[in-house]
Amino acid sequence: MKSTMEITLSFHKMLRPLLAPSFRHQKTISHTLGRRTSIKDAIESFDIPHTEIGSILVNKNAVDFSYLLCPGDSIQVSPLAVPVDPCRKSFLRPNHLPHLRFLVDVNVAKLRTHLRMIGMDTLYEPNLVDSELAGLAMQKQCIVLSRDRGLLRRKIIEHGHLIRSQNPTEQLAEVLHYYGLQNKINPFSRCIHCNDLLQSVAKEEIMNDLEPLTKKHYEEFSRCSACNKIYWSGSHRKGMEQTLKQALQMHLEWMGAYSSLKE
Repeated sequence: MKSTMEITLSFHKMLRPLLAPSFRHQKTISHTLGRRTSIKDAIESFDIPHTEIGSILVNKNAVDFSYLLCPGDSIQVSPLAVPVDPCRKSFLRPNHLPHLRFLVDVNVAKLRTHLRMIGMDTLYEPNLVDSELAGLAMQKQCIVLSRDRGLLRRKIIEHGHLIRSQNPTEQLAEVLHYYGLQNKINPFSRCIHCNDLLQSVAKEEIMNDLEPLTKKHYEEFSRCSACNKIYWSGSHRKGMEQTLKQALQMHLEWMGAYSSLKE
């Protein structure tokens, strides 16, 4: 007869919305395992990527993702504390990042434009499959942002976040809030097309590349050091400024909501 083991899991209320509807209102979930498995696999069997987890207690003792479950284990799973600082090592993530760098996948493609708009180093490789994205994230030491739970469950991804919203402005607000980026914003300092840094450029140097009305109405320009795309403070920037304003307002609203949810 195949042996089984019984365990119980308690998910923090901020993680429960990620569970299947039948589990969301249960403070304690009884679960039967068909074999001995790691705590990471057990948690992710409930469709919560390990990237969302901040601490795990088994029988009131802290464990890491490699812990092998035993019969009767009582597990408490808590989220990462917001704002999350991936540049500081923790018990579950001793390999902290040297600096903030994001990797955005095709499921949240517009988010890369918004993050670059506020000056965040953001990679985007739409032609890579999940295994290649995970490898790139490890190689380039990136935070993976995605709505793909399967991608975020890959073991070699240490730092990542499951984006909840489908709206790009809300996604920007979510990342601003989750990683506490409001004081790290450097708007319009990075190329939104290729991610490289912009440099100020004299109007005289680029006159031949400008349209007549642009020459007439604008005096200050910047240029991408990689792709040579030219930027100025036109109507497109006003739209971006409005997006950032909305995202920051959402962040402030969520700050109050998050405080009320914390135990």
